[in-house]
Amino acid sequence: MAERGAHLSQLLLDSSRPSIFELVAQEGLNQALRGSIKFFFRVCANNYPETFGVTFRWANEIQLIFDCLLQSYYLRNHGASFAENFYGLERVTKNDGRLNGRAKMCSLVSLSVLPYALSKLDAYFSKRQPSNQQHPVMSFSSIRFIYDLIVLINWMLYTWGKSVTHSPVLHLLGVKLKHGGENSSPGISLTKIIEMSAFFIQFLEWWFTNQSSQAKSMLSLPIPPPPHSVVQNQNSKPRMGACPLCLQQWKNECVLRVSGYVFCYRCILPYLKENSKCPISKLPATPNDLIRIFANAE
Repeated sequence: MAERGAHLSQLLLDSSRPSIFELVAQEGLNQALRGSIKFFFRVCANNYPETFGVTFRWANEIQLIFDCLLQSYYLRNHGASFAENFYGLERVTKNDGRLNGRAKMCSLVSLSVLPYALSKLDAYFSKRQPSNQQHPVMSFSSIRFIYDLIVLINWMLYTWGKSVTHSPVLHLLGVKLKHGGENSSPGISLTKIIEMSAFFIQFLEWWFTNQSSQAKSMLSLPIPPPPHSVVQNQNSKPRMGACPLCLQQWKNECVLRVSGYVFCYRCILPYLKENSKCPISKLPATPNDLIRIFANAE
């Protein structure tokens, strides 16, 4: 018992070892930075669908390019990612050596490309409808569960002082985090402006994920007007009781929640899969935005 207490005391006195709170904070800052870029393009696409509608479809790729440029700059000049440098951390080898070019490139892939690939795989497998005839032994969700379990075990080992890294990815790269030296230069630079804006990004993440604040802000807003139709031809505008695509009476009607227009399900579904936007308002939309209407159901 005394040996374990002495071991924990040694971990607390190790000034170069990042605390668990610093590691969690920098992980959260990375996620908030990625989410803020996509949120920016979503707001632009909702307000200016003609200009930013197509751009929003490539928001993940634009975010990947921005993330690669940002992380590459910080790895090259500070030996750490943007979030790690913000919290005064740097990446070193397990022997406390500086990163070489190959280690920095592998770190860049793990910081930018790996989260992008995982998000794409999550979106792909979430859209696939499971078949009743096939029962795979190891599905993607099972693989993700095993990976998350490994990450949790690695965090616990780091907390107990049994591992020098908190992430299995860093362990595979042979890299660990430690507190960096004070090498900041006086004056205001672009780097300082970006780092200070991280506080604002984290505040936005808290604000939009806080349910009570979000509900209060939504109730205080007036009822929005119907979306503007960009259809120029008056004869092609939808008429009452008819589908805007086939111009016939609704059959198996459903509403597109981003615009409020009602379509036949068999008409709007292939259109959304091909164009990913409302045919009337041109707002970005997916098949997940369709809502079934049971007005004629008994």
